[in-house]
Order: sequence, then structure tokens, then C-alpha cells
Amino acid sequence: MLTMGKDYDYVRDEMDLPRLRALSAYQQSNPPAHIGIQRLCRILEAFAGIEETNPAITVSDDEEDDMLEVLESFPQGG
Repeated sequence: MLTMGKDYDYVRDEMDLPRLRALSAYQQSNPPAHIGIQRLCRILEAFAGIEETNPAITVSDDEEDDMLEVLESFPQGG
């Protein structure tokens, strides 16, 4: 889906197995540009020693208090 630039519903409704096989075979020999660029970036990052870091998620005390208030408003069932 990502290499086609289409959403899940389009792929599910419009693609059948012969078309999917043909597209996969074509993309093996001619990968989409954004895939090639992404691979090149990964190679350059590895060569330069750049490691991908995930952004840290921080929760302030105010947000935590607000979340507790929201959670307390739901009945626990039973």
C-alpha cells in the first residue's frame, strides 16, 4: 500500500492477485523513488554513524492529573 501511494480501501477493492504479482515484479526491478531515497538515506546514516533516536515522551504532572480525572469518570463495570 505504501509503495503504491494508495490507501487500504483502494488496494482491497481494486487490486487482485494477478495485478499484485505484476506490480511486485515490476517494483523489484524498478523500485519507487521514495523507497530508493529512503534506502540511500539509511546507507548514508550508517556510513556517517548517525543513529535514529526515538523522541522521548514526557508527561507533565498537570497532564497526569487531567488523565486521572478523565479515567475516574468512567464506571468500572461489574
